[in-house]
Amino acid sequence: MKTLFLTLVAAVLIVAIVVTLLIHREQRSLHRLKSTCIGIARKFDSWQLMR
Repeated sequence: MKTLFLTLVAAVLIVAIVVTLLIHREQRSLHRLKSTCIGIARKFDSWQLMR
């Protein structure tokens, strides 16, 4: 009974760590995408001002 409980606790902790890492990676990629979009918008604005 103890081993079943400890196995379940270990499995829950591993799943929580994996989910946390995946969320962190996704947030970084979204931040990179946001930065790229902001950079493109700034270039477009400066191009509009130069016209």
